[in-house]
Order: sequence, then structure tokens, then C-alpha cells
Amino acid sequence: MKRSHVVALGAGLLFLFGCEQRLGDFTFLSSKNIDLSNLEMEADENAPIVEGEDSKPIIFVFSTGVPNLKEAVDRAIESGRGTALSDVSIYYTHWYIPYIVGENKFRVRGKVVR
Repeated sequence: MKRSHVVALGAGLLFLFGCEQRLGDFTFLSSKNIDLSNLEMEADENAPIVEGEDSKPIIFVFSTGVPNLKEAVDRAIESGRGTALSDVSIYYTHWYIPYIVGENKFRVRGKVVR
């Protein structure tokens, strides 16, 4: 393989990489109104781990909006049919291929509390 092909391939792969940042970890998280006086939390090791995402694409150089963290939390809670999440991790991901396409995304992962 010619050296110019290797350099072009390496530069092309560089643009395909994105960045993911862990924004934080939370013991308990909810975006719903909860009556805490009636909430009985017990450590449930068998609680399902759920994920929720909200993303917005980048087309050419224009972002179509800003992803919403509340939407990502709502989707995670609703996917597990719960009222809140425990042992939660929040991530923000960004990737972009210049002048073509990209994406900004919030991802929420945690155990469902019912």
C-alpha cells in the first residue's frame, strides 16, 4: 500500500471518531413528580437496567437542535415502566464527519424504581 493511501486512510479514520463524556452518577433520579412520603425504596438487585436517549443530528454544519436531558430520563423511566431510576449514569456523546453528518446525544442508564 502506498504511503499516501495509508495517510489518507488514517486521516479518514480520525474523522470517524467521536467523543463520549460521563457527566455524572446519581443515586436517585427522576423527572416525574413523586410523593416521597409514600416511596419505599429497597435494594433490588434484580431490577432491570434501562437506557434512554435523546439525540439531534448535525447535517452539513447545521445542528437541528439541542438534545434534551429530561427527554432521555423520561424515556429510560418509561421503558422500564417505573417512576424513577437508581444507580444512574449520564453520558453525553458527540460525533461529526465534517461537512457531512454528525450527532449530539444524551444517554441515561440506570435501574428502574417502581
